[in-house]
Amino acid sequence: MLFNLFHRKRQKLPPLLTVSVTEGYLPIESAHTLLAAEHRRQLLDRIWQYTALSHAQFTQLYLNPIHRYAEQVQQLPASETHHHAYLGGMLDHGLELVACSLKLRQSYLLPTGAAPEDQAAQTDAWSAGIAYGALLHDIGKIAVDLLVERQDGLVWHPWQGTLDQPYRFRYLKGRDYHLHGAAAGLLYTRILDRPILDWLSRFPSLWASLLYVLAGQYERAGVLGELVIQADRVSTAQNIGGNPSKARSSSGFN
Repeated sequence: MLFNLFHRKRQKLPPLLTVSVTEGYLPIESAHTLLAAEHRRQLLDRIWQYTALSHAQFTQLYLNPIHRYAEQVQQLPASETHHHAYLGGMLDHGLELVACSLKLRQSYLLPTGAAPEDQAAQTDAWSAGIAYGALLHDIGKIAVDLLVERQDGLVWHPWQGTLDQPYRFRYLKGRDYHLHGAAAGLLYTRILDRPILDWLSRFPSLWASLLYVLAGQYERAGVLGELVIQADRVSTAQNIGGNPSKARSSSGFN
């Protein structure tokens, strides 16, 4: 498979420092370890195939952000009791959304109503923007839905950087179930680097749509918002065994 081939070509990284993990805490894992699970490698294969990019382009635009995302969310779940409510659920949900949104995107010529030559010139940018919106649409949950405690007893907040020691977590009681959509703005610059943001900002309609998604304002995000919501419903329904057309989107919009 494509990603398997790519995976073998990666340089061998130095081992992580060994940290004694206290019972009840989860160990820190590298992005390579987290993404090495077979089902995640298959998702990465699908994502690469949907993008039709070269090895170097795929690494820069997709794999690097996905690695940063994996390092950020570690083994946190995507929800407490709804969908992907298990260790690693946030990472699985993010990858599933990217793959599904890119598949759905193939049926659209974007930006809508633009000249064919402009649509062709913006193909890669729109695909990447849709993928980023899908990947990041739930990331605010790790900032406002969970209390994450490091092994040294300090509370970890994701804007502080990636976790660097074993951790445990619990869901906050009485949390606002719509707040995570707005909280993505605290974190997305940790996943998308400056060259990517500079590139996306050159396409005004795409840029506006992506920013609306990352602010939780899906009703203003046009086709990009619709694709993220559709992908979210598919991923959620597949996980809980429901009908995608009836599944509740975690974006809060139906």
